[in-house]
Amino acid sequence: MALHVDDEADMSLVRIVGGLRSARLDAGLSQNALSSGLPVRGRAISEWETGLSEPTLEHLMQLCRELGRYLVVVGPDGAVRNGLIRQHARDAWGIFERRRLAVPLRNRRLALGLTQRQLGRLVGVSRDSIQRWELVHVPPRPIAHIVWAQKLGCRLELRPVAVEGSPVEADGRGHAEGPNAVVLSKSYGGSPS
Repeated sequence: MALHVDDEADMSLVRIVGGLRSARLDAGLSQNALSSGLPVRGRAISEWETGLSEPTLEHLMQLCRELGRYLVVVGPDGAVRNGLIRQHARDAWGIFERRRLAVPLRNRRLALGLTQRQLGRLVGVSRDSIQRWELVHVPPRPIAHIVWAQKLGCRLELRPVAVEGSPVEADGRGHAEGPNAVVLSKSYGGSPS
């Protein structure tokens, strides 16, 4: 099976990576300076920003974290879908982040009455892939995550992060509220450093 990537999915990935590039430039960081906080070199960031290669989901989430951004699942109604997800003490940050992105999509699949096999056919992957993604055993590639969301009527988007009670600027004006900011509780382990 081949992943069913259309122009809309490609453009979603371009928007996400472009949003991260803008955040990097707004922060006055070079690609090399940004890479110092990541397990990659500046050249990899350059290749992601120019579309020469695609970051892994883990690298994309780490890049978001370094830049004070957050990947979110947005439902058909335009609302951010977080599901009822708590970070457990045993969860590594990356596992929690992947679960935070997977649970709303699993819930949407169930609400639509789709089996994993049916969704797999829509996405262009096996039932086993959908199962592994939903159980957070194996991360999908970012483009696969976008297609997965898309086939369920959802979108994967980039949003600024604000942590309750912190001075983090969520909207460029110092306000954490607004339709584009995602406010996290202080107990959330993914706050920007």
